[in-house]
Amino acid sequence: MKENMRDILVQTMFESLYHEGYNASNLIDLLKKAGTSKGGMYHYFGSKKELALESMRIVGEGFIDRFWGGAFDRYEDPIRALEEILKALPNATIMGECPFDFKYGCPLNQMIQEMSALDEDFKILLESIMDRWIALIAENLKMGQNIGVLEKSFDPARIAQFIVSSVEGTLTLMKVKQDIRIYEENTELLLQTLKVLTQKG
Repeated sequence: MKENMRDILVQTMFESLYHEGYNASNLIDLLKKAGTSKGGMYHYFGSKKELALESMRIVGEGFIDRFWGGAFDRYEDPIRALEEILKALPNATIMGECPFDFKYGCPLNQMIQEMSALDEDFKILLESIMDRWIALIAENLKMGQNIGVLEKSFDPARIAQFIVSSVEGTLTLMKVKQDIRIYEENTELLLQTLKVLTQKG
């Protein structure tokens, strides 16, 4: 079945955002790679910005729900799920055939750094994706408390925010250092810290 041009545009824009950034993305080159024209793009999106926003929404929400949410669905213990997530992240596929690449870091963080202070629409979207990510983790930590897997004295929302901050900080440092050992060492330390939450009683 022929791939839908709208999906191709979203995929191509995401790859450009991830590898080049929004301002460096050339619309003519992007459309050539997608195999369409400006008219073809305008059939689905009113502008480069609209396409970029939709691309980040689909990829950001989809990756959180599929990759993070999928692991939480497989494990009753949310800390065990986090172990799987952090172990699998270096080999994850973000969208289509586009792999996660430490060379470029986290695409969400990359866009936050580039666009959140410059454009309100980007800020609102990126903040909503980040909030979705934190809320998903917090929800699963709370479920762990409710079934007795985790101790109940901590605030799930605060721990979820700490987890996301730790992961994003680690990916940023990994990106600038280009050394995977930073990721391995920091995530190991993060998991050791989180295992304290399983000490009930």
